[in-house]
Amino acid sequence: MGNLTIAALLFLACQSLTFGQQGGNEDKLAQNWQVFHDRGDYDKAVEQARLIYQLGQSTKNNELMAQALNWEGQSLLKMTRRQSANRNNAEKALKKSQELLASVDNKDLETRNLQLLSEIARLEEDDTALALYQKQLAAIQSQIAGAEANKNLSEKVAQLGSQTQDLQQRVQSLSAAQVKAELLLAMQKNYLDSIEMARMQDAFLLEKKELELKDQKTQVALQHNQLRLQSSQRNFLIAIAGILTLLAVGIYFRFSEIKKYNIILNAKNEALIAEQQRSEMLLLNILPAMVADELKNSGITKARRYEQATVMFSDFKDFSQIAKTLPPEQLVAELDVYFKAFDYIIGKYQIEKIKTIGDAYMCVGGIPDIQGSSPKDVVKAALEIQSLLAKFKEERQKAGKPFFEARIGIHTGPLVAGVVGSKKFAYDIWGDTVNVASRLETSSEAGRVNISETTYKLVKSEFKCEARGLVSIKNLNQVAMYFVEG
Repeated sequence: MGNLTIAALLFLACQSLTFGQQGGNEDKLAQNWQVFHDRGDYDKAVEQARLIYQLGQSTKNNELMAQALNWEGQSLLKMTRRQSANRNNAEKALKKSQELLASVDNKDLETRNLQLLSEIARLEEDDTALALYQKQLAAIQSQIAGAEANKNLSEKVAQLGSQTQDLQQRVQSLSAAQVKAELLLAMQKNYLDSIEMARMQDAFLLEKKELELKDQKTQVALQHNQLRLQSSQRNFLIAIAGILTLLAVGIYFRFSEIKKYNIILNAKNEALIAEQQRSEMLLLNILPAMVADELKNSGITKARRYEQATVMFSDFKDFSQIAKTLPPEQLVAELDVYFKAFDYIIGKYQIEKIKTIGDAYMCVGGIPDIQGSSPKDVVKAALEIQSLLAKFKEERQKAGKPFFEARIGIHTGPLVAGVVGSKKFAYDIWGDTVNVASRLETSSEAGRVNISETTYKLVKSEFKCEARGLVSIKNLNQVAMYFVEG
């Protein structure tokens, strides 16, 4: 015992010589931590604990670093702000402290670390971690109790050894009678000591069994907590599955409803678009595209003056006499065939159809788009119409059917075009140019195209014409006319 004390004193002396300065800093920092921690200044307490940890690093003292991490964890757990983050940081510090204590025998510090970790697990409601820490605490407490019992037993054995030596010395100095008495007394004392030793062994075994029982209870609690956790997880997964199933069913029915609604909506939209297209086509059959767009956009359309438009009139010869020989339905059907052919021809040359009045057909070039068609386009369309009528005449004569021959008159000049009225819109043209064109048609001959001098001057480079001289027309002075030969 004396040799051990001397060695310890020598070791401490060496330590103080080698690390005297560091030891002073350590004590001062530890005192600072305790002061800051006790008065509630936990930020500075954490700072002091980290300085102690750095000191332990510089001296390679694992026990000091482990102690510093324990102090840091204590201060972090006391902070009231950012509690979850501080608990997380404290848990990391305490676990690192436990790792450092693997090479150091400090059961007290291990116990304090595990107590703090158990408190963190309890606050975080982590039953598995809590059971694990409790198991580790029980194991350390068992080790401490065993070590304490062994220590007591060793002390008893040493005491008995010392008493035996004393007894031997006394025996040597005593007489036979005294020795006999002393032996009897010693035997009684040894008997009592053996009884005491047996009692201590029984107590040690009883404490060991209690610790084993406590460990078994901890294991049972851990298993119970694991079962509770598994049950909670299973119930949670079942609940999630149920919610997802309900959500999927709801989404499916919602999707089905939306799909049905979209089908109905698309059908209505398609019907609306088709109706809109029909309306637009009907409007375009009544009005020129430019005028129709203006009417749709603003609700009104203004009449416009055109300085050079070419008007064409067509009228069938002897129409009234032929009409008397045909049923009304057949007459209308015949007119439909001829006028559809006229529509197709003038459409090729971008000529605007104005209207039909009985057997009369009126159209005009150069409006509403002044770039759309020219006077020569109107003359070309007129010649094509006469060519088509000649073909129809030949076919119908062979078939013994009635046929129509047309007079065509064309004049170029200024006019006004537009839409009037608020019902049954009709695009029409007005002015002397229209009247002159009508009179030219009246003065023409069947199968011929009769044009005015104004039109002739504009197309003479394109067509061969026959001059007719000045011809008198109704309500107007004499007008120079020309037949277009081709």
